[in-house]
Amino acid sequence: MITVEGLIISERSVGEHDKYVSALTVEYGTLEISVRGANKFTGRNQAATQLFAYSRLCLNERKDRFYLESSELIHDFYDLRLDLKKMALACYMGEVARKAVLTQNYSREKNIMRLVLNSFYMLETDKRSCEFIKSVFELRFCSESGFAPQLLGCRECFSYTAETMYFLLDKGYVLCEEHFAENGCEESYFNIQITNGEFCALQHICLADFEKLFNFRLSPKAQSKISLITERYIVYKLSFPLKTLDYYHAIE
Repeated sequence: MITVEGLIISERSVGEHDKYVSALTVEYGTLEISVRGANKFTGRNQAATQLFAYSRLCLNERKDRFYLESSELIHDFYDLRLDLKKMALACYMGEVARKAVLTQNYSREKNIMRLVLNSFYMLETDKRSCEFIKSVFELRFCSESGFAPQLLGCRECFSYTAETMYFLLDKGYVLCEEHFAENGCEESYFNIQITNGEFCALQHICLADFEKLFNFRLSPKAQSKISLITERYIVYKLSFPLKTLDYYHAIE
């Protein structure tokens, strides 16, 4: 028997009353859990195993399968299910977390869980726009998963104050305008021009303490550019299809 705190990031029904849920945990990554009687109106584990619930779960393991014995709801993030765009974004973040947790590194898993929970909280309370939260989640998730870009300055001259820079997404670093031209590079899907302010925003997302992660502002124009960069970056780095991302854009 084990007890874990888990965030329910997906669910699928089995028969009339039972279901399987995917729970993101710090200790074990993502667990697939069988929940019997979860779809009954009087089911005792119904609240704690609903989508986006953060719960304390007592599990029994038999033949490499996990079965829920008891549960206690910590926070339900219920309001995310009342807004279609928020729900689509939360499902996207859940899919990324479920598919891309790559190691058994405790500190990494802990930071990823913290990032997802903080992002859900920002969504639920309308602290920032969906686009803003999505961008922060995407780039910080890559950083916490071992795919952090080199954003200390230009890779060639280490300048970090140039008015115009270029983020080379497939390379994972930036070049100032001068060295971008000297290297024979051209603007493309992967080579994106950024201003110094946009560069500082990307730096902040990758390097800021969690307490200050969402504490910055972007103009609509800058937000559009940052959204473009972070989505292309995470899609390139994870290199697997994300159906929930397509659904999120369909909702938009």
